[in-house]
Amino acid sequence: MVEILTGTFIISLLHALIPSHWLPLVSLAKAQKWSESELIKVGFSLSLAHVLSTVLLGLILGGLAQKFYQSYHHLLLWFGPGILILSGFYFIYRHHTHHHFHIDDQMMEQTKTRKQVIYALLAFMFLSPCLEIEAYFINASFYGWKILGLSLAIYTIFSMAGMLTGIILANRGLNKINSHKWEHNAGIVTALTMIVTGLLSIIFH
Repeated sequence: MVEILTGTFIISLLHALIPSHWLPLVSLAKAQKWSESELIKVGFSLSLAHVLSTVLLGLILGGLAQKFYQSYHHLLLWFGPGILILSGFYFIYRHHTHHHFHIDDQMMEQTKTRKQVIYALLAFMFLSPCLEIEAYFINASFYGWKILGLSLAIYTIFSMAGMLTGIILANRGLNKINSHKWEHNAGIVTALTMIVTGLLSIIFH
């Protein structure tokens, strides 16, 4: 259980701090001369939309997994960690083919007004849930609704806090990092975290 909650925290924070989740928004805000309060308000709405769809999917998958767990308890002791390990290897593969989640710069360039930009981004963020974390929600559901709820809360708090922190720092010019390099490393760390969590779940279950 501890390894699942720890992995949830690590993935949530890494996912939120990937620059492609919010850096184009900061660039757009500067280009259109938004105030910092406007930027933070939009950033909060976008992070909330992204988290909401991820949590809703997590509740659905977690609920289904818990039903199966009651009938196939012994099988799912291996199935849950197996999902984490296989997902980790899949995300390593996807990482090396450069399939990253990102706010689409071209999409933002094609939109004309501030409202169009915001509505387009809200839809994009809601329809792009964090798939990496779903494997953790499935595993957390095997420990009951309280642990699943705690995992969902950890994800919500640290994802939103991380994204808003990145937005504020980037807007103030304090986040001088190589965004592609950070995203590259974050992707690898995410995948390895999933694999290690799966192995630890098998060893210490």
